[in-house]
Amino acid sequence: MDTGKRIAKLRNSRGLNQEQLAKELNVSPSTIAMWETNKRALKDESIISLANFFNVSTDYILNGETLIPTPLNNENSKKITTIAAHIDDDVTEEQMDDILNYIEFIKQKHLKKD
Repeated sequence: MDTGKRIAKLRNSRGLNQEQLAKELNVSPSTIAMWETNKRALKDESIISLANFFNVSTDYILNGETLIPTPLNNENSKKITTIAAHIDDDVTEEQMDDILNYIEFIKQKHLKKD
């Protein structure tokens, strides 16, 4: 999937049209349309704005790579908050990596079933 399609997918996952997203990001609707059709290159600040707005990494915006490739909707956000509440403050970085890798493993396992 190319960058433009990822932006459109993220926008649609939030139930926004191009005008609504444009208003949120303080750009014109035609800019959104050109991004989504790959007719205009994204500036660094636009990539960051998109990533922040959709709660995804800049890597995901550019090339689809991330541990959690879906944006955080309210339901996902509540689940993540619940999971985070059960992780002790003394979790090491290695343990956190293991937790995130396990989450990704489970997601991939279920993707293969579909």
